Amino acid sequence: MEENEQARKCYKRMLKEAQLTLGNAELGLGRASLRCNDCQESLEHFQAALEIRQRLLGENHPDVAEIFSFLGETYNKMQNYDDALVYLVQAMDIEEETLPPNSLNLAATYDTIGAIYMILNQYDVALIYYEKVLQIRQVALPADHPQIAAIYGSLGSLFESKGDYAKALNYQEKSLEVARKTRAATHNIVANAQDSIRRLKAKIKQ
Repeated sequence: MEENEQARKCYKRMLKEAQLTLGNAELGLGRASLRCNDCQESLEHFQAALEIRQRLLGENHPDVAEIFSFLGETYNKMQNYDDALVYLVQAMDIEEETLPPNSLNLAATYDTIGAIYMILNQYDVALIYYEKVLQIRQVALPADHPQIAAIYGSLGSLFESKGDYAKALNYQEKSLEVARKTRAATHNIVANAQDSIRRLKAKIKQ
């Protein structure tokens, strides 16, 4: 009898692992479809992966948050910003509960949410999320990491959109300073910061 119980446990574990593997395959197909710009197919695979992971792992597992993030990214790519925010906020809620406070995955979710609010011209809301991104990256990454240069650039763009050119210039100069330490002079992040600095200086002189 005991051997049969052990066998049952073993087969149940094998079945769960097989189903999780299927979920991973659905996730992989969703990501591949997204890279091929087939957003509708990617949504179908992500939804299938979500159903499997929620059933096997529970509602508040980091791997469930991962699927919510990809769903949000897909809707963002489709310019369906309302649905994108719904899924990204669900991912954020799970990540805030289950991941360390300085998780780079959480920072990435904040960054995407902030970028969507930028598109929606809700700059004050975007600023809240961008500041969270900066706070995490400054703790979790070296001071000269390209992701820190990137968030400085995003903050610069935000303040330029708000019409605060002096603050925007300050952030773009920080972005350039960091980017130059790890990127070639021809790299996009360096070139973008230089272009922004020239543009902002011209606006300030007007």
